[in-house]
Amino acid sequence: MFSEFKYESIPLDVVQLDVRNPRIVTRAKLVTQEQILAYLYEYEDLDEFVRKIATEGKNIGAERPYVIRESNHFLVVEGNSRVAAYKVLTGKLKPPKDYVVPHLSETMKLMLLTVDCSIAPDRDTMMPIMASAHFGLGDKSRWGHLGSRQAVYNEWHAGKTIPKLAKIFNKPPAEIKELILEYLLYLKSLSLNWTTKERDALLNPRVQFNPPIRFLQTKGHKESLGIILDSTNLKVVFSDAGAKKRFKHLLKKLVVNPQPGLGATASYDDVFADYGAKSKVRAAASKSSAVKKNAKKTKSAGPLKSTALFAYVPSINSALIRQLMVEAKDINSNKFPACATFLLRNIVESILKEIIHKQKANKDGKSLDLESCLNLCASNLVRLSSADKSVLKEFQKQHLNYVNLGAHGNVVPNGDRVRGARDAVDQFVKRHV
Repeated sequence: MFSEFKYESIPLDVVQLDVRNPRIVTRAKLVTQEQILAYLYEYEDLDEFVRKIATEGKNIGAERPYVIRESNHFLVVEGNSRVAAYKVLTGKLKPPKDYVVPHLSETMKLMLLTVDCSIAPDRDTMMPIMASAHFGLGDKSRWGHLGSRQAVYNEWHAGKTIPKLAKIFNKPPAEIKELILEYLLYLKSLSLNWTTKERDALLNPRVQFNPPIRFLQTKGHKESLGIILDSTNLKVVFSDAGAKKRFKHLLKKLVVNPQPGLGATASYDDVFADYGAKSKVRAAASKSSAVKKNAKKTKSAGPLKSTALFAYVPSINSALIRQLMVEAKDINSNKFPACATFLLRNIVESILKEIIHKQKANKDGKSLDLESCLNLCASNLVRLSSADKSVLKEFQKQHLNYVNLGAHGNVVPNGDRVRGARDAVDQFVKRHV
């Protein structure tokens, strides 16, 4: 594959940013270089990267953006942030208002006026490389939940077949179809009637659209809402007149205005407790049954701040967990994503250790970290409901790598990522503190 690539030093003037960059998750089409730059500043922390280069200089070993030739210029398909930073620091592009460009010496500016690039034959050749490096959830190197699905959808919408996409993204055809359907579901959400504020929440590139997707993956939930994900024809179908209303209610609860105590693993009755008389009766009966089975009940500590982790008052007899939950209610995960990541990791690990201790499941008395706790709780040695084990399995698969790397200073902490991990275990934490 790489035998077709060429390596050249290219003048910065003839290198342009890519409007099809998978990191750009917006329905508003970006056309100009200035619009792309503004997006990178607002949603990709470009200002931080600009300052890093101004302070540390040009990192020759890490440079190497991938470009493709287009008429009289080159287009960056990988490395947009680096090229954008060079253009800002050399005055080729002006940053958005209120951003200050660090001062550079003329010698440094001169060094940035050429870019060492790998020239790819075409975009299709680059896609498998990009998908391998960035597809899925994760830290800032990843495209993220919505970005990944948009990338697959865009290639499919452009005419690529499912087998071709499976090869490009290294996913089974069935999973490629699921990813397309999930993005189609997002597009369906935008077609509903919303207030300006609500629509803005859905259109925000940092929107957390994973919770409703995971909610619909729970057995029986799609049928209860009346949503059909047609994998044969790749269509999202509402089975009855009320399905759109129920879908809108779900989005309000989990995305537009996330409710404390509700997350991807919430029950149907919890999410629809205030939707219609029938649902209210069902929810009341469910809650009554739960109260009888459980003498204790975790109480809410008031509204959950959008940037906090949890707002539950623990009834568990553990001073450690009580203290962690106090801090979880007040932390600002946007401002302190590193602290929030470490705190979330400690909360999950502490709860699991408490469960393991009470059930005397660590018979050998081994030292337990988060991963070993998750493995032990997945085994038959620990008694947990199938719903709890499912939540922990999904958390381990999707989020363990991030919280471990984030807690140990091996990855750039990200507020959206830590809140995504929080959403994955929200109901588990509620049930066990």
